[in-house]
Amino acid sequence: MQNKLFSSRAEALAAPSGSLDLCQDETGLVFNRVFNPTVVTYDDSYQNDQGHSLQFQRHLDEVCELCRRFLASRESLVVDVGCGKGGFVELLRGKGVNAIGYDNAYQGRSPYVRKSFFSVESHGQGDLLTLRHVLEHIPSPWHFLDGIAAANANQGLLYIEVPDLEWILEHRAYFDLFHEHVNYFRMSDFLRRFGDGVIFQSKSFGGQYLSVVINLECVHKCNQSVLGRDSDSGLQTAFEQLSEYEEKIYTALRESHEIVLWGAAAKGVVFAAKTPLGIKRKITYAIDINPSKQGHFMPISGVEVLDQDIGVARLDPSSLVVIMNPNYEQEIRECLPYNQTCLVLYQ
Repeated sequence: MQNKLFSSRAEALAAPSGSLDLCQDETGLVFNRVFNPTVVTYDDSYQNDQGHSLQFQRHLDEVCELCRRFLASRESLVVDVGCGKGGFVELLRGKGVNAIGYDNAYQGRSPYVRKSFFSVESHGQGDLLTLRHVLEHIPSPWHFLDGIAAANANQGLLYIEVPDLEWILEHRAYFDLFHEHVNYFRMSDFLRRFGDGVIFQSKSFGGQYLSVVINLECVHKCNQSVLGRDSDSGLQTAFEQLSEYEEKIYTALRESHEIVLWGAAAKGVVFAAKTPLGIKRKITYAIDINPSKQGHFMPISGVEVLDQDIGVARLDPSSLVVIMNPNYEQEIRECLPYNQTCLVLYQ
């Protein structure tokens, strides 16, 4: 689990892992057929908060404004399904939006977040439901969406945000593929499944995410479309190119004296975990601005995560700083010495 860090290097090195065997089903959905739910646990040690970044805060502000466009009045209720730590609920409420959240793993004390699943027994049916970075974690996602719609009496709208598989393949971001994500979506998957029920579609966060708004009244009327026998999505070729790029990146790092990762979330964790041993020894530490990650160790690789100020102070002029996400490049470079050598991945 790429967002669960450990208090000691020994624990991190012994962290459980899972396998990936991606395939495309008859509807075109790409999923991991060897997903193992027994190694996936979401609790208070799971730290996926990206809100410490100004760039990500701007993205959340844009999502808030998008949600407000689909509300009929100030009294309209937004329900954040799978709200995690409740940060998006707080952001919405701070902008004057009537919002509540549901998450069975919630650990806080907000009166606006309920520590439970959103179900037919819930008392918070919304005018707009939001499902941000939840669906990629759920086996049988279409069945799950049927249940979400039923829990809301097949009324209202649903905003979905997920990583974009086409972006991953186009930018050869092999470290965006990991066991915790069961499904990998393209916009065509939603259009085939929901047809005219999709009333809004766009790409967000620099193209990395898909944003979709669905009319829940249409969900129970939809039939899963099946791809034709002669349908060729080019996925096999795209994944082969992604694998070739992975080898190319690690080959380029062999000459580096010292490697420092900036970003200890999903991308950084997977990048370090998959790095060949000879290069992995050159990764001295990672930097992350999320205080909950600092002082901990990344699973599988055992790389320590440092505070920004401490990490930058320890940099040597010859250190190679690997920036895991180009969306954060500008704000990261502003924290680094002017002539610091950097490698920005998948530009």
